[in-house]
Amino acid sequence: MREKLASFFRSDPGPGKRADGTTVYWIIAWTASILLLMGWLLPWFVNDYSAGAGYSPQDALVSPPTGIGTFLIYILAVTMLVIVLSPLVEAIARARGRPLGQRADRVRLIAALVGFALTVVVWFLVSIIQEEPLFGSFVSGTYTDSAVWLTMYAYALATLVYGARRWVVGRQTLAFSVAALPFGIFLPLMFHQAPVFLIWAAGSLAIYMLLALGLNVVVGFAGLLDLGYAAFFAIGAYACASFASPVHNIHLPLWVLIFLGAAIASMFGAVLGAPTLRLRGDYLAIVTLGFGEIIPDLANNNALNLTGGANGLSGIDQPHLGPFDFSTSPRWYYWSLLIVVIAVVVLLRNIERSRVGRAWVALREDEVAAAATGINTTTTKLLAFAIGASVSGFAGAFYGSLVTIVSPDDFSFSVSIAVLSIIVLGGIGNITGVILGSFILTFVIFWVLPNMNEWSATLSQTVHVPAIANINLSNYTYIIYGVALILMMLLRPGGLLPSRARRIELESSGESESLAAVQGVA
Repeated sequence: MREKLASFFRSDPGPGKRADGTTVYWIIAWTASILLLMGWLLPWFVNDYSAGAGYSPQDALVSPPTGIGTFLIYILAVTMLVIVLSPLVEAIARARGRPLGQRADRVRLIAALVGFALTVVVWFLVSIIQEEPLFGSFVSGTYTDSAVWLTMYAYALATLVYGARRWVVGRQTLAFSVAALPFGIFLPLMFHQAPVFLIWAAGSLAIYMLLALGLNVVVGFAGLLDLGYAAFFAIGAYACASFASPVHNIHLPLWVLIFLGAAIASMFGAVLGAPTLRLRGDYLAIVTLGFGEIIPDLANNNALNLTGGANGLSGIDQPHLGPFDFSTSPRWYYWSLLIVVIAVVVLLRNIERSRVGRAWVALREDEVAAAATGINTTTTKLLAFAIGASVSGFAGAFYGSLVTIVSPDDFSFSVSIAVLSIIVLGGIGNITGVILGSFILTFVIFWVLPNMNEWSATLSQTVHVPAIANINLSNYTYIIYGVALILMMLLRPGGLLPSRARRIELESSGESESLAAVQGVA
């Protein structure tokens, strides 16, 4: 038992064992560093009238001592510096060919554990006991800001990545799940004072994560390029709007609608797949692109008087489940979507490892060879289209209920490109990579860039440079978007977390090119 624990916390992969990669290790390490720096500079306690202004640990550090809490802040500052600078120091050490050893990991592990404990103690002294005005006067209505929870989470990530490096490096998918799942579960509680951020989490992050998981079945597993995936998203949303609004005087509960939307979208997926069975590559992409343009156009023209035309369908019912009223807070939508995402991930992972998943892999690699081995390529393709479309239908039904109005403008071609970009960014064919890509892209496109004008105005006042406030960064959304994709294709063509098969394919292609160059063939 002692040897097993020692091997678990060892820094190196162990003798005779090959690590899967260090991408997740670096992602977790840098995330812990960035979140900890944010938690150090942001206010820990605010009230409804402070407009986000309050004392941060940095303010408490430079203020005159008020008691034992101040000395705890001094120690906390040391642990913060150790964790924040660790990824940078390690990257420099590796670049110089002198990687840090196990002793450095132990030091960082101790710093993370001490920092986590001190954060809890300081929060308890200030918020519960109110022992000293370390963060200013604690008036009525003051509550804990999200910076406290981000600090605790950052120290927990540092404990994981520096205390179990070998496990993180060797089991990337499981390590990423252990690191990300608690944040996903407690996100509405951590940001309870920021309803706009919760709307982003439910309306953008969770919805696009579902869409990316569904498209990954078609593009990543089966190798079928689909450029009209937003059409199935629209079908699920309009199904929700038609059967849960006063427009048609039908009011079905959301828990029925999500399966109904998935079923209708799945049927349309099979309908799309049937005439495209003989098409491959660019030709298939053009057909799916056409389908993706037809559905919003039909909705815009109020086909069969079902879609409401350009104005769309409004007044969509928001569910009530016992004491939970979904119309009062987006957190209930977020948690419901999180449950659906987890269920979809488990289902898709099992399908990926099943006979159907292996058939998709064979179809993706060589359709002629797959047919020669006895695989029914017709049903295999149709199943991929149907399953991918059904997941999109799930997302569409939730989206319609969340926003309470759906219109053709919500399902443009840019939605399909955004979902495809998520898969490319995260790693084609890798479920974990898709989840990571959805968080990064939705956070940048739907949260950071829309708020950059406000942040730039604050920055211009801080540094006394008025020209910064005059830059409308929202006009450069797609420029930043395109540059990021170009850099990704140049630097990491397999994505942030490519699947194992994709990574081996890239490594083998690189080796063959080098061999050809040496032989003078290339």
